[in-house]
Amino acid sequence: MIKVSDLISTLDPLETKGRLDSFVESLHYDSRQIGPHDGFIALRGFTTDGHRFIPQLYQKGCRVFFVEEPLDLADAVVVRLKNTREGMARLAANLYGHAASQLQIVGITGTNGKTTTAFILYSILREAHWKPGLITTVEYRAGRTPVNATRTTPESLDLHRMFHEMRKSGLKSVVMEVSSHALALHRVLGIPFRVAVFTNLGIDHLDFHQTQEKYLAAKRTLFAGLSENANAIVNADDPSAKLMIKNCPANIFRYSMHPTNCEVFVENMFSFPGGARIAVHTPVGRLEVNASLPGKHNVYNLLAAITAAVSLGIQTEFIERGIAGMDNVPVRCEQFKLPSGAFVYVDYAHTPGALQNISEALLESAPRRLIIVFGCGGNRDRSKRPMMGKIAEDYGDVVILTNDNPRREEPQDIVNEILEGIYDRKKVRIILDRKEAILTALEMAAKNDIVLIAGKGHETYQEFADRRVHFDDREIVRQFIH
Repeated sequence: MIKVSDLISTLDPLETKGRLDSFVESLHYDSRQIGPHDGFIALRGFTTDGHRFIPQLYQKGCRVFFVEEPLDLADAVVVRLKNTREGMARLAANLYGHAASQLQIVGITGTNGKTTTAFILYSILREAHWKPGLITTVEYRAGRTPVNATRTTPESLDLHRMFHEMRKSGLKSVVMEVSSHALALHRVLGIPFRVAVFTNLGIDHLDFHQTQEKYLAAKRTLFAGLSENANAIVNADDPSAKLMIKNCPANIFRYSMHPTNCEVFVENMFSFPGGARIAVHTPVGRLEVNASLPGKHNVYNLLAAITAAVSLGIQTEFIERGIAGMDNVPVRCEQFKLPSGAFVYVDYAHTPGALQNISEALLESAPRRLIIVFGCGGNRDRSKRPMMGKIAEDYGDVVILTNDNPRREEPQDIVNEILEGIYDRKKVRIILDRKEAILTALEMAAKNDIVLIAGKGHETYQEFADRRVHFDDREIVRQFIH
């Protein structure tokens, strides 16, 4: 139980009504979770407005409301805020005893590579006995049992509950992905990041941010909010790196694939199918890294994690051992071998940069053919569709266009926009049923071929206009094999 007055002690409300010495057991922004002794935070969402549920919740006995609109209810405590999303971040920190301040938190942002970088750094911190938690697109590890993720970066109230659970479980650090949505919607407002990592900036989420400039600006807020004692890690080879850390007050650590004046860079590298052996220069000595992660893009992910670890003072032996003993990153280039002798890779690549990166990595093993199966999500950034079509044409010998999550769009309309980027239509097949598309690719794959199934990765569902159905690319491949 906590008093409303204590909850709002770090806020500047526009107006308060009712007894601020009233107690609440918990807070919720989802009206379905509210109990009679809880407080409700009314958020304005993309499809609905939390304020419309207030009369219903009042009838059920809820008496504490945090709102943006004027509200007058008998016997109710009303706290009116300028922005309830901003307010929720501060309310959450107060509700859960500022657990975030008791953890060493690393936030990773960028278009591609966040999840892989997070898993690499998590493995390093675990090896170094930093007892890390993990918050990624794929899963959350706040205690003993991992749970499937519902979004890349949870809402602030859920984040601070996780931080509280981590402290109760004895964890001391956190590695978390920080999405541009989370930054724009104030989900990580006030979190005292010890380290912020920038991987790269590509094309994504323009359905939400509208312009590339606004997308970059959202990412920048992570670095602008760092303290002078924090560390900012940036990919010096990305053109946006300088803008990302402009006026950033933190200590700057840069990494590069090339021998430069950066703090961390590759001295030499030997690539082999399925991974690389890398010699890395760091301020604390030379590292010899063997990693079973294919492709140049994964070398960048390794460098990002190494640089973050170095900035935290992790000893080189722990960095090397953490990388060597790393678990597979779930559904990031997950491999299967077919009875025909062909190989199949299931990957989450759903942006132009990610599709290009994984295609380049797979072509390093010189397959007989590269067969690419992919689609694009409906009601999302349409500008990347023809770009991804062109990349698939450039790298693939056969391209099978199919559904991803069509949502409320017509699947054929999505495919038509992908086709705008493809000149050579002879290598293209259109099979909208995703299961049929995958099976067609698997059946045509012969020895030394590679099939890339891209776009959904760890997702175990497909979203249509009126329903969400179970669907897992990996299950289709396993069923075909067995």
